[in-house]
Amino acid sequence: MTWWLRQRGALGLLPGALLAFVLGVGMTSGVVLVFPSFLGNYAMATELGNFVSLVPSIALIACLERRMPSVERSAVRRLDARDVMLVSVFALLVTAVAAGMSLLGPEATWVAARNNLLFCGLALGAWPLMGHRAPLLPVFWMIQAMFLGGRTPDDPYPWVIVTEAAHVTHATVGAAAVFLAGLLSLVCFAPRTDR
Repeated sequence: MTWWLRQRGALGLLPGALLAFVLGVGMTSGVVLVFPSFLGNYAMATELGNFVSLVPSIALIACLERRMPSVERSAVRRLDARDVMLVSVFALLVTAVAAGMSLLGPEATWVAARNNLLFCGLALGAWPLMGHRAPLLPVFWMIQAMFLGGRTPDDPYPWVIVTEAAHVTHATVGAAAVFLAGLLSLVCFAPRTDR
């Protein structure tokens, strides 16, 4: 068990990613960026903390990529099930920490918590197909959210989710649904170890 936690980075990589996320969101609170809109009618303003929300999803994929197939094939316990548990608990922990920060500070931390779920779901869902390139999907989602613009200055397209305000219900439901779909993809399509 200890070698598995060390190999996956649960004792170093994941706590470091959590610390980077908390410090990044805390230090960039209130910093707003406006990118030009290439296809939409209006440019969208977004908090810099939304970019920091990409850090946990990248750490999860780095964690999953630290596999040792030759050693893990002979494992007695199902390491794939432990991997799913580890990444899902970490993603939910980061979201809970950011949601807790929103009680103390601005609502931008709640948006970062929601976007963390979205980005982790996208990365976990893409990992069985894309491998170490899976973080490109959340990065692409963030880029298209910025450059596609919105319907009005404060109203992004509903499917974008990233730039929606904290109180928008469909964005929270959408982020949770993408996270659950990503976990389901990971459970169904991730490489399995022998029992």
